[in-house]
Amino acid sequence: MSSSWDKYYLPEIGGGESAVSSHTNSSYSGKLDLPEDLDLNREFLGAFEAMERTNECIFVTGKAGTGKSTLLKYFKSNTAKNVVILAPTGVAAVNVGGQTIHSFFKFPPRIIQPGTVGKKRNRKLIREIDTLIIDEVSMVRADLMDGIDYALRLNRDAPDVPFGGAQVIFFGDLFQLPPVVEPEAAEILEKEYGSPYFFQARAFSKIKPRYIELTKVYRQADGRFLNILNRIRDGRHDEEDLAVLNSRMARETAGGDEGCIVLTSTNRQAAMINERRLAGLPGKTQNFQCSVNKDFDEKSFPTEPVLKLKPGAQVIMLRNDQDRRWVNGTIAEVAELSEETVTVRISGRLHDVDRAKWERIKYEYNAAKDKIEERVAGTFEQFPLKLAWAITIHKSQGQTFDKIVIDLGHGAFTHGQVYVGLSRCTSLEGIILRKRVFDSDIIFDERIYEFKHRLCD
Repeated sequence: MSSSWDKYYLPEIGGGESAVSSHTNSSYSGKLDLPEDLDLNREFLGAFEAMERTNECIFVTGKAGTGKSTLLKYFKSNTAKNVVILAPTGVAAVNVGGQTIHSFFKFPPRIIQPGTVGKKRNRKLIREIDTLIIDEVSMVRADLMDGIDYALRLNRDAPDVPFGGAQVIFFGDLFQLPPVVEPEAAEILEKEYGSPYFFQARAFSKIKPRYIELTKVYRQADGRFLNILNRIRDGRHDEEDLAVLNSRMARETAGGDEGCIVLTSTNRQAAMINERRLAGLPGKTQNFQCSVNKDFDEKSFPTEPVLKLKPGAQVIMLRNDQDRRWVNGTIAEVAELSEETVTVRISGRLHDVDRAKWERIKYEYNAAKDKIEERVAGTFEQFPLKLAWAITIHKSQGQTFDKIVIDLGHGAFTHGQVYVGLSRCTSLEGIILRKRVFDSDIIFDERIYEFKHRLCD
C-alpha cells in the first residue's frame, strides 16, 4: 500500500550497526518498583542478555502476567547503555519512569505526516541514544511509529538506516487492546496503512525484530483457567470454553461485593457506578486537592486531581507500598479521613496512607559526562489511590485483581477487550459476569497473527 512516507526513505543499506553509538551509562540511580522476590529465571535473564549484549531491534511480548514490565524495569536499573524509555500515554510513561513519545519528539497531537517531523532542538540527545524502548507498543499507531523512525533517521544523520541505527526494543502484547483512534483519524489511517497497528508502519517493512516471548505466567495458578485465557487470546476458543466462562454469570455477587471491582467497557459507565456508590454512603464527601509542581500535563495525572472520598468508599491502591502492606492494584476500603492522612482497611487491618509523589521525566544529554540523564520536569502529589467500585477494561490493563465483575454493557467492541478483562483476575472463581459472553464478543484481528508469524519465521 502506498504511503505518504514512501518518498522520505532512501534505499536500505543493511543492518545499520555502524550508526549505533557506543556510549554507556552505568550510574543510573532512579527509584524503581522492582519486586523483592524477583524471579531471575533462565528465560528472564536470556531476554535481558539479548537486550544488553546486542544492538538488535527486539520485540518483547508475553501473555498477561508474564513479567514484561518487571523485565523493562530490571533492564533500566542494570543496563550500561544510554537508554530512553517512551510510552504512548502520559500515565504509561509515568508508570515506567519514562517520557511520552509526543513529548520527547515534540510531535503535534494529530496524525503524524512527514512535514510535521523535522530536526529537533534535542538532536544531540537523540544522537546519543543506544537503546530506545517503546512500552505499550500495541497502543502505538502506525503513523506515530513512522514518525519515530523518520525523526531518528533525520536527527542521527542516518537517513538510509532503520530507526537511525538505534537499537529499538518494543514491549507489549499484540493480543491486548489496540490503539485508541478517533473516527476522523481512523479513516486516514485505513487509507494510508490499512489499519492503525504499529506494525503496518512503513518502518516495519525494513526491519525484522528478534521475537522474545515471556511464557511463565505469574498471575494465574489455575491451569484450566489459564488454558481458556490462552485460547481466547489467540482466537482459538470453542463452545466449551464459553460454557465454562458463562457458568460465572450472575446478576449479584455472592457474599456481597466487598473487595470486588466492576470492569466496564466505557468511561461513562465506570464513572456513573463510582458516583452512584459514593453518593449512597452516609456522611459528607471530603475533597483532597493534588499538588502539581512545574511541568506535569493533566493527561499524565495518575489519579484524580481532586479526590472525593468518604469512609466506606472502595478504592484501588496505585503504588506498591515500601513496607509491602499493599501492592499496585490492591482493593481497599476507606476507614478514616483526616486532612493529611487517609486510613484504609485491607484484609481487616488498618493502614495509614500518606501522599505520594509521581515524577514526570524528561531526558537530557550531559555533554560533560557524555551520557543521557533523566531530569525531573514536574511532580504530582496526591494520595496514591482512587475510587474503584468500577474502572474501564482499558484502564485495568496491567492490573491484577482477586475478584472482579465484568460488565460489557452492550457487548465488546474491539480486539482483545474480553481477553484483557478476564485476564485481570487471578482465578476463574474470582470472576462474575453481568451478561453472557458470546462468540461475537471475542473479537480477534487476524493481522496480529500475520505479524507474529512474520517475526517467528
